[in-house]
Amino acid sequence: MFYKGTEQECIDYNATVTSGENYHGTTTHWADPIHSEGNWYIPKHDSYSSSMELVSELPLTNEIS
Repeated sequence: MFYKGTEQECIDYNATVTSGENYHGTTTHWADPIHSEGNWYIPKHDSYSSSMELVSELPLTNEIS
């Protein structure tokens, strides 16, 4: 599951989870926001909710690497 929101909302959600989980050592933050097809996403953490839209998967892209 992922939250879909603005870039800032995803950054703020990451900061909330990172602070709440007190990550240290090799894990320094929850997740990096993902930009896909003009929208921003971040994986949902089971212990932290958000008012952002919850989606089950990221959109498929047709980008060729």
